Amino acid sequence: MAKAISAKAANPGDVLAREVITAAGIVLLPSGVTLTREILDKLKQFGVYTLIIE
Repeated sequence: MAKAISAKAANPGDVLAREVITAAGIVLLPSGVTLTREILDKLKQFGVYTLIIE
């Protein structure tokens, strides 16, 4: 079951249940992506605060 978590609580290995979209509607990451430390760092740079993970 998908759940919303803060980006700070996400861990490498978590899988996105929904795509990550900017306020402008640009898809940063599609659903199904396995998060890595590098991806999490980039999401913080883009100001992403909440993720939906599986």
